[in-house]
Amino acid sequence: MRQNLKGTLVGIVLGAAVALTLPSLAQDASPAPGSGQRTVTVSGTATIRSQPDEATVTLGVQTRAMTAEAAMRDNANRMREVISAVRAEGVAADDIATAWVSLYPQYDANGIGIEGYVAENQVSVTVRSMQAVGRVIDAAVEAGANLTSGIAFGLSDEGAGLEQALADAVADARDKALALAEASGAGLGAVVSVTETGAPVPGPVYRDYGVAEAGAAAPPIEPPTIERQVSVTVTWELV
Repeated sequence: MRQNLKGTLVGIVLGAAVALTLPSLAQDASPAPGSGQRTVTVSGTATIRSQPDEATVTLGVQTRAMTAEAAMRDNANRMREVISAVRAEGVAADDIATAWVSLYPQYDANGIGIEGYVAENQVSVTVRSMQAVGRVIDAAVEAGANLTSGIAFGLSDEGAGLEQALADAVADARDKALALAEASGAGLGAVVSVTETGAPVPGPVYRDYGVAEAGAAAPPIEPPTIERQVSVTVTWELV
């Protein structure tokens, strides 16, 4: 009786092992979706061209005096006038930030004796209207600004035009893939994968300009076109 029971149990165990093995065998026999298909992978690009809608202007004051205290005092007074003039043109206080402050001695021809001191102070001014950039510079120069590090043009919305550019990049990739498919006697099937490979974040575009003595007008400001390129890599099945 015990031998019959033992044999029955062995048979059940073996049967269970076979039953557990069969699904995995059936799964291996079925190819994964898309496996064995020929594919074509291409890259597409598109360019976003935008007109800047804001500019960061660096304006400064340089003063000279016989003592360090006098140079710094004169510089602070003139810089306050420059900032007041800029604010009067509609620039918000939060859009004005100190960029550079320095004080150094001015030596004689022999490089030994100190003839005086030079103080410098520069501020970065963000102007959020292209039409106001020239007026802001003119006002600052009139108030006493005599230093500059140029203008950086930028975009307030860095993502502007990105969605359309990505669609254009995919269309560019499809045109290339279709040409390759037709050349190989095939057609395009479903998209297997799409990867954005470009970095469309725009960097500022710099322009130099000269600031003359106080009272002189700044030159006309001509904003450049900001260009960004996006890239995608797309894989299609060939049918």
